[in-house]
Amino acid sequence: MNKLLSLAVAGIIAVAATSAAQAADIRGRIEKVDTDKNIIKLKNGVELHYGDDVNEADLTPGTSVKAKYESVRGYFQVSKLTITSKKD
Repeated sequence: MNKLLSLAVAGIIAVAATSAAQAADIRGRIEKVDTDKNIIKLKNGVELHYGDDVNEADLTPGTSVKAKYESVRGYFQVSKLTITSKKD
């Protein structure tokens, strides 16, 4: 029984460590916005998928952003988006 419990705890720790390792921050300048698919493409080529809580009026090409995101099923899902500077 102790061996089974130890394996279960080890599995939970491994899953938690994997999830934590997938969270990241990125800064960049917006190149393109696809409002139909909720995708921001940065000038460095990274595509970020955002939710309904993001104000699309702020998402214009040339605007600098900082995003916290997680890798979800092969794409980057934004959990927090901050506008760092507007396009001049």
